[in-house]
Amino acid sequence: MTTKTLSEVHQRHIAALRNQSAVIDAEGLRIGSQYVMFFAEADLMREHAARLTEGFARPNVLEVGLGLGVFATQLSGCDVGSYTAIEPHPGVALMARARVIETFDVPVRVYADPWQLVTLPAGAFDAIMYDTWPPDGHADPDFAEFVARVAMPCLRPGGRFSFFHSGTSIGPARRKVLDRHFAEWTAHPHTMPAEQTPPHWTKPSRDFLIPIATKGGA
Repeated sequence: MTTKTLSEVHQRHIAALRNQSAVIDAEGLRIGSQYVMFFAEADLMREHAARLTEGFARPNVLEVGLGLGVFATQLSGCDVGSYTAIEPHPGVALMARARVIETFDVPVRVYADPWQLVTLPAGAFDAIMYDTWPPDGHADPDFAEFVARVAMPCLRPGGRFSFFHSGTSIGPARRKVLDRHFAEWTAHPHTMPAEQTPPHWTKPSRDFLIPIATKGGA
């Protein structure tokens, strides 16, 4: 079995991330001084969860980038069969476990490691949600690597993949990955109402897309 490793860039990034404190307040989750996730994203994550799990009987769900646990919270109404999360910041994972994960009444597993170092079973998941904080300049390459190395082998035929996407269009690099690996994909618009916008909103827009990509096969 090949030992999994992180590039030097990713090692430095994860070390810097873990050296910053994680704090949850009324608005959301701060890593160091930066807000990275907000409770106001609940409606957006609810739609992600609903579209990913619709039509499955007790789907097994993987979330990469647990964060504040907003997506995990929305799964409570989706009758999932199991929930697996990957969160490389141990402090964030611990807070989410206490606030959200321990409320699940189905099998749960949380990996406090970068996804690149986690070994997951093949064909184990019906739905995968991807929302990570990569090193600068590595968002699209990491996305392509994740889809090829994790999403495709770990999704069952007919399984669905989604990812957090701020803005109204998906760039050519990600479109190419989706076209190459999935039988079909769509992107559904979602706009956060202005009155719900948190005071310290850090995202570039209140407009989002909810991509849903489906793996081919019987």
